[in-house]
Amino acid sequence: MIFLLFILIPIIEISIFITIGSNIGILNTIAIILLTAIVGIFFVKRQGLNLLFNAQRNMAQGIMPTEEIKGGIFLLISGLLLITPGFFTDCIGFAMFLKPVQNFVSRHARNYFHSRTR
Repeated sequence: MIFLLFILIPIIEISIFITIGSNIGILNTIAIILLTAIVGIFFVKRQGLNLLFNAQRNMAQGIMPTEEIKGGIFLLISGLLLITPGFFTDCIGFAMFLKPVQNFVSRHARNYFHSRTR
């Protein structure tokens, strides 16, 4: 399954690059890729600081920062996707910032791992 993703995602990215590049030009395509990477880095940094402060506050109150840990995992995934050049990975990376997407993915991951451990 992972091997299939390593094959399919670059094919999707290349086809999107060719389509967008032929419609708006190479320089505009590169500019958009760089812009999404810069905006993504800004969002990751800001969200990471918020998660850190929330985790510190919860730990000071004696509360385990489970939501912050989950948010950190999604932040790592979205950061990796956003610095990877490509439109498809950028869309997935930005979607990982949304709480409903995080809840959806974590619910399905939890169900998957529960079914695998039984």
